[in-house]
Amino acid sequence: MSKSFIDEVRSIVISNLSNENFGVRELASSLSLSSSQTLRKVKAATGKSVNQFIRELRLEKAAKLLKETDLTAAEIAYQVGFNSASYFNKTFSKYFGIAPGQYKTRSISLSELAAQKAEVRSRNSSATKKLIYVLTAVLLVVIGYFLINNFISNKNELPSSIAVLPFKDFSPDDNQWFSDGISDNILHSLAQIKDISVTSFTSSSTYRDSDKQIPEIAKELGVSYILEGSVTLLEDKIKIIAQLIDSNDQHVWSKEYNENFDDLIGIQNNVAQEVMNQLQITLSPQEEVTLTKYPTQNIEAYSLFLKGRLVNDSRRITDLWNNIELNKEAIALDPNFAEAYAEIAHSYWQLVDFHGIEVINAFEHINLAHKYADSALKIKPNTFRALSVKAGLYKHIDWNKSLEYFEKSLAVNSNDALTHLQLGLYFQTRPNPDIKKCLEHLTISQQLNPISRLQAMSYMRALIFNNKIAEAEEFLKRNAFQLGDYLNRQFAYKIIAYKNKDWSKVIPFLNDKLENNLDNDLYYRELAFMANTILNDDSLAVAYIAKAYKIDSLNFRNVVSYFNMLVEDKRYDEANKLMTSENYKSALNKKFKLKKLWYYHYLKGDSNKALEISNDTLITNDYLLQVLTYAQLGDRKKVDSINKRNPNGIGNPLIWRTNRAILHAVLKDRDSMYYYLENSRFDDYELEANGRREFDPYRNEERYKAFLRMNYLPVPEEE
Repeated sequence: MSKSFIDEVRSIVISNLSNENFGVRELASSLSLSSSQTLRKVKAATGKSVNQFIRELRLEKAAKLLKETDLTAAEIAYQVGFNSASYFNKTFSKYFGIAPGQYKTRSISLSELAAQKAEVRSRNSSATKKLIYVLTAVLLVVIGYFLINNFISNKNELPSSIAVLPFKDFSPDDNQWFSDGISDNILHSLAQIKDISVTSFTSSSTYRDSDKQIPEIAKELGVSYILEGSVTLLEDKIKIIAQLIDSNDQHVWSKEYNENFDDLIGIQNNVAQEVMNQLQITLSPQEEVTLTKYPTQNIEAYSLFLKGRLVNDSRRITDLWNNIELNKEAIALDPNFAEAYAEIAHSYWQLVDFHGIEVINAFEHINLAHKYADSALKIKPNTFRALSVKAGLYKHIDWNKSLEYFEKSLAVNSNDALTHLQLGLYFQTRPNPDIKKCLEHLTISQQLNPISRLQAMSYMRALIFNNKIAEAEEFLKRNAFQLGDYLNRQFAYKIIAYKNKDWSKVIPFLNDKLENNLDNDLYYRELAFMANTILNDDSLAVAYIAKAYKIDSLNFRNVVSYFNMLVEDKRYDEANKLMTSENYKSALNKKFKLKKLWYYHYLKGDSNKALEISNDTLITNDYLLQVLTYAQLGDRKKVDSINKRNPNGIGNPLIWRTNRAILHAVLKDRDSMYYYLENSRFDDYELEANGRREFDPYRNEERYKAFLRMNYLPVPEEE
C-alpha cells in the first residue's frame, strides 16, 4: 500500500476533525471509493479499522492542542469531533493512560505521552482478549450448569423460560458494551436449544439499572429463571460472578471466578469439553456444535460484531448505518464471518422495512440486503438471521418462498422474537390473510419480547382482529406504559368500535372527553379526524380542527391536519394562505412541505404541477405519491412500471392493499378497486381509507357500502 494513500486519508480526516459525524461513508466519498474498498485499504495500510484510525487522529490532535493552547479539555473535545466532553475524557484516558486535565498540567512531552500510550495499548489489548476468552468460557459453563441442574432434577424436562439480564461491568475502564455483548451472546446460545423460551435481550436490558427484585422482574417478563452476572477487569486479573435464580428468588446455581489466566484458550476448551461430556445425553449433535462453535476466531472482528448487534436493536437510522459499518469492518478482518454478513443484510432490510420513504436509495438497499444475506448463507447455510432477512425480502414478491425462509429460520432458532413478529405480519398482510396464525406468532413474539412497543402494538391489533376484545382491554391496561399516549388513545377508540361493531360510537365518547377539556386542542383534533374519516363530513372536520389550531397554532399535528382538511374541503385559498404563514413554515421541514404542496395540487387536479413536485429527490421514494401522480395523468405504463419495481409499496407495506385500492379508484378500475378494498380488512387503515377523496365517486355504490359495513363504518343515506 503506497504511503501517498494513507497520507491522503490522514489529510482528509484531519480537515474534518471537527465534524463529529465524519466516518467511513464520508471518507469513502472523499476518496471516490466504496465503503468496503476504503475499509480494506485503510486496514491494509495501518492495521486499524477506519473508525479506530479516525478516533486516534482525533485524540492525537487533542493531545497537541492541550499542550499548545489555553483551551479547556471540553472546548478541545468539541474541536476534534467529540460530542460529549465526558466521553472524550474517558476515551483520552483509556488511550493515553492519563486524563486530559492531568496531561495538560503535568510536564509530560508528546514523545513521553506516545511511549505511555504504547504501554497502555499493549496492556489493554491483552486484557481485552482475556476478557473475551474468559467470558466465552463462562458462557459455556453457565449454559452447562443451567441445563445439567435442570435436566437432572426434572428428568430431561427443560424449564420453560429464562431471561438473561445485562452483566454488570465493575471494571475501572468502561467495558459495559462488551459485558452487554456477552450477555446477549449467552442469550443467543440458549435460544438455539429447543424447548427453552428465551426472552429477548431488548426486553431484559430494560432492567439494567432497575431496583426491582428478581421475582418482580421474572413476573413482568413471564419467565421461570433469571440469569445475571458481573464482570470486573483489573489489569491481568478478572473476576466474574454468574448466578441463576428462579422466579421465587431461590438461587439455583452460582459461581465466582477469580483468575490470572495464562492459557485461556486451553482452559476454555477444557471447560467446553467438560460441559459437553455431561450434556451429550440431552443435546442433539447439531446443538452440541452450535454451543461449542465460535462464530469467528478473530477477536477484533467479534468485538465489532457485538458492538454492532447491540446498537442495531434500536432500529434508528443512524444506528442501523453504524451496525453496517462496524460489521463491514468485521468481515474485512474475517471474510468468513457469516453472522457479520447477516447483520449487514438485516440492517439494510430494516432501513427499508421500518423507514421506507425516509431512506434514499431504498431499492439499492434491498439489493444489498439480498447480497449480504446470500453471502452469509453461502458460508453458513443455517445462519438464522440471514434466513429471516430473505423471508422478509420475498414478501409481496413470492409469498410461498417467503414462508419457506421463515420456517427455515425458526427451525434454527425458534426463540427469535423478531422472526415470529415478521411471520405474524406475513399472515396478516398476505393476499389470503390468516389472522389466527397471525395471532399465534404474535403471541409468541410478545412472550419472547414483552417490553417492546413494536411487539405490543402488533399484538394488540391481532387481538382485536380476532375479536378477543376482553383480552385486548386487559393487555392495554397492563401495557399502557410502553405504548404511549397516542397509541393508548387509538387502541381505546378501536376497542370501542369493535366492541359495539360501530365506529360512530367513538364520537360521543370523544365529545364527553371534550366537555371536561374545552381548552384541550387534542380532542378537537381527534374529533376532526373522526368527522373526516367516519362521517365523511369535511366541513365539520374543518370546524373542529380550526378550534384546535386556534388553541395551539404551533403544534405540528394541528398545522398539518388543518391544512389537509382545508384542501379536502376544497378551501384552496385558505389552504394556500396557511402555507404562507410563519407557523406553517416553522412547523414543517422541507420534505413535509413538498409532500403537502404536492397534495394541494394533486387534489386540485393540477396534475402537471403535481408531477413537477413529485420529481424532487426528497420524495421520489414515496410510492403512493408517485403512483397517484401518474394515475391522475392517465399514464398506465408508468404506473405499471412503478408497481413492478415496488410490489409492496415501500414505506408502509402493511397497507399495500389499501394503497392499491386508492390507485385503482383514480384509474377508475372498479373491479380492481373493490378487490383490494374487500381484502383490506386487516390493513388497520379503514378510517384513513374512508377519508380519502379518491373514493368519493363510489360512495353510493352497493359494493362500497358493503366495505363500510365490513369495517363497522356508518352507511350514508341515499341522497
